[in-house]
Amino acid sequence: MSHKSWFSEWYQDIFREASNIAMSHALTALSNMIGEIEMEPPSVKVLPRAKFLHELASKGIKDSFVVMFDITEGLSGLTILQFPKESARALVATLLGMDPGDEGIDEMGRSAIMEIGNILISVYTDILAKLIEEPVSLSPPKPAESLYDVEKELSRPDLRDVTEVIMFKTRFYQRDTGIESLFYLVPTKDAFDKLVGRLEAQVKDVEPEIPLEGASETDEGVKESRADKTRENTRDNLSKEKPMLNEQTEG
Repeated sequence: MSHKSWFSEWYQDIFREASNIAMSHALTALSNMIGEIEMEPPSVKVLPRAKFLHELASKGIKDSFVVMFDITEGLSGLTILQFPKESARALVATLLGMDPGDEGIDEMGRSAIMEIGNILISVYTDILAKLIEEPVSLSPPKPAESLYDVEKELSRPDLRDVTEVIMFKTRFYQRDTGIESLFYLVPTKDAFDKLVGRLEAQVKDVEPEIPLEGASETDEGVKESRADKTRENTRDNLSKEKPMLNEQTEG
C-alpha cells in the first residue's frame, strides 16, 4: 500500500469532532481535580516534521513539562504530551497552592502535573481507539529534558522516515488562568496509513451516492452537507461505548 497523504479537511473534521466529544468527559474529571473550569474546543493540525520540532522547541522544552510514550498496541509510533512553561507553572500553583519560583518545577510538581496529564492522555488514547476500532495502549512515560531527547527518539529506525505529525491543542481555564496542553501523535508510516484509511472509510460511509441536483463535488453546499453527515456519523461511533476516561472517574 502506498503511503497516504493528509490531503483533506474531512479527516481533520473527524478528529475535531472526536476530540470535542471526548473532551466533554475530560472536563468533568479535570473539574473534580482542580475545581470548575471552562474548556475550548480542541484544535487539530497536521505538521511537517521540521515544523513540529520547531513548535515543540518554541514552547520551551527545558522549562516546560514534556513526556513521551511509545504506542504499543493498535498503532505504532510515538506520542508526546507537553505543557508549555507558563501552563506548567499555573498547574503547579493550582494543584499544590504554591508558585514553583525561579528554581523551576520540582519532582512533586511534576508528579502533580502528570496527574492531569494522565487524564488527557487517556482521552486522546480513547479517541484513537475509537477511530481505528481497536484498543490502543501506551508505554509508561519517558521524560524529555531537551530537544535532543525527542530527536533521539525520532532517529529510531521506525520513525526515521516520518514526515507528518498530528498535533492536538487544548486550552482550559480556571478563573483568569489559562492552561494549554499539546498532544503530538508521531505515527510510523504504516500507522499513519492505517489511521487515514480508517478515516477514509468513515467519510465513504457518509458520502451521498448521488450529488445534490445541479451541484458539483466542489460546491460549498455539498461540502457542508457531507461535513454535517460526517460529524453525525462520528458522534454515533464514539457514543456506542462509554469513553475509557468516563469509566475511570465514575464513583
